[in-house]
Amino acid sequence: MVALRHFVVVLAGVVATVTACTRVEPASSAPEVPLGDGGTAGETAGSAGSSAGEGGAASGGEYMGEGGALGTIELGVWPTFALAPNGSPDVQAVLASVSTLSLGSSTLPLAERWDELSGATGSPRALTWNRLDAMTKPFRDRGAGVALCIGVVDREQPAWPFAGDLDSAAAASAIERTIDEVYSRYGAALSHLCFGYELDRYLALASRDERESLRLLLTRAVDYARHHPLHRAKTVIGTAVTLDGLSSDASLADFMLGDEVVAVYDALDGDAELKPAASVVDEVTAALDALDEAPGPRRALTLFEVGYPSGAGSSEKRQRSYYSALFGLLDTRRDAFGFVGINGLADRSAADCAAEALAFGGASDPDVGAAWASARCSMGLRADTVDKLAWSEVAAALSRFR
Repeated sequence: MVALRHFVVVLAGVVATVTACTRVEPASSAPEVPLGDGGTAGETAGSAGSSAGEGGAASGGEYMGEGGALGTIELGVWPTFALAPNGSPDVQAVLASVSTLSLGSSTLPLAERWDELSGATGSPRALTWNRLDAMTKPFRDRGAGVALCIGVVDREQPAWPFAGDLDSAAAASAIERTIDEVYSRYGAALSHLCFGYELDRYLALASRDERESLRLLLTRAVDYARHHPLHRAKTVIGTAVTLDGLSSDASLADFMLGDEVVAVYDALDGDAELKPAASVVDEVTAALDALDEAPGPRRALTLFEVGYPSGAGSSEKRQRSYYSALFGLLDTRRDAFGFVGINGLADRSAADCAAEALAFGGASDPDVGAAWASARCSMGLRADTVDKLAWSEVAAALSRFR
């Protein structure tokens, strides 16, 4: 674990950051930030053996990169936690971030709705950015990475901070100002910047005009981010869709923008039923096949969020077998992945999971919402203060893939 002196420095950073106020909207205008929400910053890692086989340098060996060097994968663990009674959400968010760094994360994965990051003109909201500054500071201080996804849409829900058309000049100006803020704060540490989140869930409900307006805005955002004066060669840009949609929805081709394809694995299927633990292998393999067959330059696949519940009809053993299957596949195709984000560090509170489930269809179907809430609330590697069986599986992978 991180030494006490390091933690004191981090907490001091929280205080300094939370009290800072530069180029921000008044705190009173900021929305409440659900620090435990899945896919947000405050909501918010395989076995020691290798199954490389054909993908390794020799049968049964580990994957070897160019020149015989062991291939690496950028891995991170989502800083999920359940808010303790009477605890400071900001301090707990930082504690979760420090814990993922201590576990071995090379990158901190974060996702925020655009309307929680910015006001109508793209001006930064103080409460959200102060929290993100505090959470990313331990990683930035260690020279580690930050991967951020801006939820222009949040699964089925619109998440832009203004009224009006997405293809307007005002919308373009607002997203550019938000991107400016990202680069000015985290440009030196930023390894991945994506726009989403699970776009295809929103697109399935959108009209033709709404789809086109979103496509134009995302095209503008990706182009602006790729050519930003603070952009560094190591920062990869993409858009975020569901892993299943990547291989099954041909209409998403127009939304595959940028340098990589960012995918999110969902543990429940279209009927809100729990998938088999091994299904992740088939879904990732199908996604890689789709990318191999796609015209144009080959894009790497980033698995921004992968994970499996230990509850909701599952068990700790099934959760561990999920990660074992996933890491076995990663061993064989290390060159194909840009980043893998493990969801997540700890189980979350029921209220946070229920709020998040609205974006999965729970707003229109309470039964669907309840199924998603149940699954999302047991995705962590730790329940309360007790490590689950998958903890050692993930810790071994964090060490093995770097």
